[in-house]
Amino acid sequence: MSHDTTFADTKIVLVDPWNFEPASATSSIRNPAAAHADTSRVIRRDYPSGPYASLAREALRHWRAEWGENNRYVEQRLLFSAEGCSLKSPKKDLETINYVKNAYALHCDMTPHSKDGLKLVDSLGEIRSELGNSSSLLRSLSAEEEKEINMLRGYISNDCGWADAGASIEWLRQEVIRAGHVEFRTGQVESLVFTSDKQQVQGVRIDNGVVITADLTIIAAGSHSPHILGISNLCDVYSEVVAYIQLSEDECNELRHRNWPLIVNAHRGVFAVGPDHDNCLKLGHFSHSGMADVLSSAGVVVGPRMGMSESSPDQQWRNPKFGWGGDVTLSERGDVVDYESDRMNKTLADYRVFLLELLGPSSLGGISTINQAKSDNVLNSIAIRPFTKLRKCWYTDTPSLDFIVDYHPSYGKSLFVATGGCDHAFKFLPIIGEKVAAIALHRRGVASVSPALPADPSVEELCHLWRFPVQLLQQGQTQGKRDQQQQEPQKQHSQQEQLIAHL
Repeated sequence: MSHDTTFADTKIVLVDPWNFEPASATSSIRNPAAAHADTSRVIRRDYPSGPYASLAREALRHWRAEWGENNRYVEQRLLFSAEGCSLKSPKKDLETINYVKNAYALHCDMTPHSKDGLKLVDSLGEIRSELGNSSSLLRSLSAEEEKEINMLRGYISNDCGWADAGASIEWLRQEVIRAGHVEFRTGQVESLVFTSDKQQVQGVRIDNGVVITADLTIIAAGSHSPHILGISNLCDVYSEVVAYIQLSEDECNELRHRNWPLIVNAHRGVFAVGPDHDNCLKLGHFSHSGMADVLSSAGVVVGPRMGMSESSPDQQWRNPKFGWGGDVTLSERGDVVDYESDRMNKTLADYRVFLLELLGPSSLGGISTINQAKSDNVLNSIAIRPFTKLRKCWYTDTPSLDFIVDYHPSYGKSLFVATGGCDHAFKFLPIIGEKVAAIALHRRGVASVSPALPADPSVEELCHLWRFPVQLLQQGQTQGKRDQQQQEPQKQHSQQEQLIAHL
C-alpha cells in the first residue's frame, strides 16, 4: 500500500506484537517466535495449479533481483518427487506422482522449450545416483516393467532456491522505514473495535488498552487471524516441527560440489533444504492442506485434520505458547520436551525414514539389497546423525486450500482480511502486498496504480480465488447456537447444585 500512489495521502499504521527496532530505527531484528525467523524457505515456481504457478514465477524474478541480494536468496536446483508409475506414463488413481506430473506439465506449458531444462529421474535408483549414492537395488525387472511399478520418481528443475526468511523480513522492514510512509506501533491486538450498531469496524484495541482507530482495518496476522476475527473455523491453526542437522564445512563443500538439490518428496510430505548459511540441512513437513492437495491429485479425498477437536479454540488460545513458534527444547538424551512431543516425534520419524531412503547405505529395499550397496560415507553419516536443533512453526490452513484476501462480508468495507497462508505464502513475499492492495481497491471499484502489475492472473481472477468463505460464517453461527444449547442445561444443572449446596 505504501508503494501505491492511491494511498499517497493515507496514514498507514502497522501494529505488531514484536519490537523490530529495539535499539535503533536503522537496525531491525527478526521475531524469533514468528514464522519469518526461519533460515531457509523454499522458493519454487513448480506448482500443479496455474494461478499459483504464475505468481511463483513472478515472485521468483524479484528474488533473483533486489529481494535476494546479499545472499538473502540462494539458487538451488529442485528434485521434485513422489511415488507411482513412470513420469512418461499416463496418470493412475491412488498415485502421488500425479501431483509431480501436474507440476511438470504446467512447467512445460508455461515456459517454451523448458522441457529441455528439466531432467527426469524416473526411479529411486536414479534419484539416489543423482545424489551421489548407490542405487542399492538389484535390477530384477525389465525397463518396461520398471516403468509401471510404484516407486519414487521425479524430475529436477533449476527454477528454484531458498530464501533466508529472517534476513528478508529485516531488510523489508528497513525498506519500509526508509520510505517514511508507515507509522509503527508495538502491541498485541486483543480485539476489534466496532461502532455501536456493530455494522462497522473502527479499529483495534491492543494489549495496553490503547485503541487505534482506522477507516480501514486489515487483519493479516497469520495463525492469530482467526482468533482476532473471532471466527475459529476460518482456518485450521496448528503447529509442525522443523529439524536441523549440523554439517561440517567439508561436508557442505562436498554437497555443493555435487550440485546438491533441494529435495521434495511429496509422497512422504517431507522436504530438505540446504546447506544453509549456518551449514545446516533443514527438514520440514508438508502441512495438512499440502498433503490434501497431493492426495487430491491421486483421487483421494482427505477430511479434516485429525486432532482438530481435541480442545476448543478458546482453550487453545488460553495457552500463551499457542500460535507462537521458536526453538523446541531437547533433553540431554535428545528427547523432545514439549506439550506436543508425541506428535513431534512422529514427524521426526518421518524425517529419519526420508533420510535413510535417499542417503542411507540401503534404500530400505529389504533383503534384496544385502551386500549390494556401495557406501557413501558423507551421505550415510548425515542420514543417521542426530538432529541438532528443532523449531516449531505454525500453519494456517483454509478449508479451500486457497488464501483468503477479501473484505469481511459483515462490515461493509471497513474490515479486510489477508490470511490463510496454507504453508506456502512466504515465497510470494515480493508481490503479495501489491496483490492485496489491488484486491482491496478493486472491491471498491478503484483500479490500482501500483507499477507494473502483471495481468496473469488478473485481479478479477484473484478476487474470485481468494474470496471470503461466507459459508464459514453461517456454519460458525449454527455451531454457536448448538454450543449455547448444550451449555444451557449445564448452566441450569450448575445453578441447581449451587442452590442445594446453599440449602
